[in-house]
Amino acid sequence: MREDDLLSHVYRRSSDLERAFPWVEAGPGDDCAVVRVGQSRVLMKTDQLVEGRHFVPGTPVAMFARKAVTRPLSDLAAAAGRPIAALAAAVLPPAWRGGRANEVFDALSSVARGFGCPLVGGDIAMTELGPLVLTISIVGEPHAARGPVTRRGALPGDGLYVTGRIGGSFGEGGLGRHLAFEPRLAEAAALADVLGGRLHAMMDLSDGLGIDAGRLAKASGVRIEVDAGAIPLAPEVQGVERAIRDGEDYELLFTAEGEVPGVLAGTCVTRIGRVVAGSGAVLVTGSGMVEISGQGWDHGAR
Repeated sequence: MREDDLLSHVYRRSSDLERAFPWVEAGPGDDCAVVRVGQSRVLMKTDQLVEGRHFVPGTPVAMFARKAVTRPLSDLAAAAGRPIAALAAAVLPPAWRGGRANEVFDALSSVARGFGCPLVGGDIAMTELGPLVLTISIVGEPHAARGPVTRRGALPGDGLYVTGRIGGSFGEGGLGRHLAFEPRLAEAAALADVLGGRLHAMMDLSDGLGIDAGRLAKASGVRIEVDAGAIPLAPEVQGVERAIRDGEDYELLFTAEGEVPGVLAGTCVTRIGRVVAGSGAVLVTGSGMVEISGQGWDHGAR
């Protein structure tokens, strides 16, 4: 089963949430859920890390524990949020019990505290089969002035932008940038500060520029055109076609009206395309346009 097939089913079954439960402002289909509690909005996100799927066996504990926490923090950044607290759940096979389990918890706690979102609870389960699985939930608050940013607001005429560089994140032997990326919390806050309401839509690039651009386009009901020659490639990636499929970039993809600074919070911001009327996402090359909405990392693929 493809991941997008299951996600489409989830979105259809959840399509009435905002009507049936007025305190839910954004549910499945965005990087973070947005829920109103009293007079405040709360951002919520859960992400999993599976041994053998998101990190290779033998990866140092400190490295995969950091990724477990920073993955949902990257989604929080996509909503222009600030982290408040975290919860952690673990499924422990025999090889990860006792002292090794303590090491994993200590590493998770240290990373979470470093980002200002202390672990405040969670759960532990034992299994005799299967890999180590870590599940981290983040609670945050939206930008005080701009409010939460979603995938839904892109408009024809917007520029399409990305932070940092794209592609090659898994690296040699699986010990690449995907384990040491910095969630773009500061950059997202700076975008919301500088652009305010001109920041129309945003998401994090976790599954690849191609498939994620398609998801942003679908959520906003628009067409996204990506200029192949404008994409800032990581030094280790071999070509644009590979870069848009690789995934695990954890950069911000966003649309905005008007001028956008080229550097925010010390990170380069590059205009890589535009939003137009229509549907889907395409790569614009010297020889034409190529549909890229299906090109990327699929968590359900085998």
